[in-house]
Amino acid sequence: MALPLVNASYERNRVADHRGLILLIVAVGVLLRLYLLMRPGHLFGITEYDDGVYFGAAIRLVQGVVPYKDYVLVQPPGIAVLLSPIALLAKVVGTAKGLAFARVVTVAIDGVNIALVGLLVRSRGRVAVVAACGLMALQEQSIASSQTVLLEPYLNLFCLLALVSCFESFHFRPSRGAIFLGGVFFGVAGSIKTWAIIPAAVVLLVALVSKKRSGLGNPLLLLVGIAAGFFAVTLPFIVMAPHAFVSQVIVDQLARAPGNRVGLLTRMKDISGSTPFIWLVGHTQAVILLLSVAFFAVLFIAILRTLANSSSLSVAAILAAILVFLALLWPSDFYYHYADFEVPFLALMFAMAVSSLKLDLWGDFSDSGGRLGIALASSTLALVAILDFAYQAQAGAAPLPRRVAEAAIPVGSCVVSDQVSLLIASNRFISTNPNCPKMLDPFGTALALSGGETIDGGAQLAQKVVANWLLVLQNASYVWLSPQNSRRVPWTAATKSYFEKNFRVLAPLKSGLGTIYERIGT
Repeated sequence: MALPLVNASYERNRVADHRGLILLIVAVGVLLRLYLLMRPGHLFGITEYDDGVYFGAAIRLVQGVVPYKDYVLVQPPGIAVLLSPIALLAKVVGTAKGLAFARVVTVAIDGVNIALVGLLVRSRGRVAVVAACGLMALQEQSIASSQTVLLEPYLNLFCLLALVSCFESFHFRPSRGAIFLGGVFFGVAGSIKTWAIIPAAVVLLVALVSKKRSGLGNPLLLLVGIAAGFFAVTLPFIVMAPHAFVSQVIVDQLARAPGNRVGLLTRMKDISGSTPFIWLVGHTQAVILLLSVAFFAVLFIAILRTLANSSSLSVAAILAAILVFLALLWPSDFYYHYADFEVPFLALMFAMAVSSLKLDLWGDFSDSGGRLGIALASSTLALVAILDFAYQAQAGAAPLPRRVAEAAIPVGSCVVSDQVSLLIASNRFISTNPNCPKMLDPFGTALALSGGETIDGGAQLAQKVVANWLLVLQNASYVWLSPQNSRRVPWTAATKSYFEKNFRVLAPLKSGLGTIYERIGT
């Protein structure tokens, strides 16, 4: 496949700016996300497990408590480093407000992601901009993963920054500095989540082929930039705990063995963003099948378009989309926010596919084809926005733990939980007891101590996991168990016996908040 890499002046002259259109779609996406975040309980309440782990890691970091060395963290440290300024703010305003602010920041980050995709595809015309940005703004899991602190919006941010730095008008930039900076962004993305290795490796491969064909691409500079970005964030943590870092971030993740494999239907539902359509018309399997066929049709059209008129970014986007898709099918477990990592590459393919229809290809709005293209794209965007709004708006309120915790647990007490977001959202995460356990992620801790097994996958029988929980319970004054505690706590005869002898119910809480226990004699 030919990879013409020099930005032709002809193409440069025909590229419209489309800033106004991009900003309009960004505004739609951000306002929709902010509206959903302002639903009862969603800004200050309990909506996730992972957000407590990631924001909690940032709070621990500014306290001088280091992941891998002082506690288990099965993700790279990039998210903790990025959120550390907000964690510093939380020392002043409280962890509950700090988490709320981090959620708003995540929405803003997702808005930037929409804009970055628009910058990448604007050379393909208005319809391509509306299609790509619209998909980023309105895809169900892209919206869902931006509602609290999850890795995917931040991972997408740095991968897209890397692509914008490396490419202009779908071709490699001739600037060596831009290529190096793109590598740095990929490296930072890898410090957030190791999945960044997929697009980074793809762009590196395309750059290598491009270098041989035309002398552009600078694969060595890109590789050096990737290493520089990754180690700039991770090296201090690696130096402090090299074995634990490699084991927790890489080995235990590769060996991860949950109890049951998530089925293909569920994965395709999330990847294709089917849920709002299922909510509207029913017929779950038919809707998933239809949208899955559309997914592969877009891929096929994009491949044909690239074969007919190849460009470096087109090749990289298609390869990355395919490899990310396969990666989402590979592990046994799967969570809704995983699908968000596929969305930027699907958006790029979508732009290529609609541009091949020659509707408004170069942004010319003066002819009937251009008017038809922009009308169809805009109408589709509006209809999907309305559907997303209607579907998401019917979700119920999220539980608020703060008032209950303030009434039941003294400030500074040593509280442990199988879900630390409960503690963060109630300003009970920070303890004045220096011996209070530092465990942040019970799910990840089970993976690390059992060699990759989850509690329902066999870790409840692992001696190290049970011993760790007994030590945690022995040093706790209060225990806050979530409704999902059986998936994170190894309730063996030993742990049950110790818990029942030493703790009593303090406050059974509202639905979604679990139960608070206090040590007998506290």
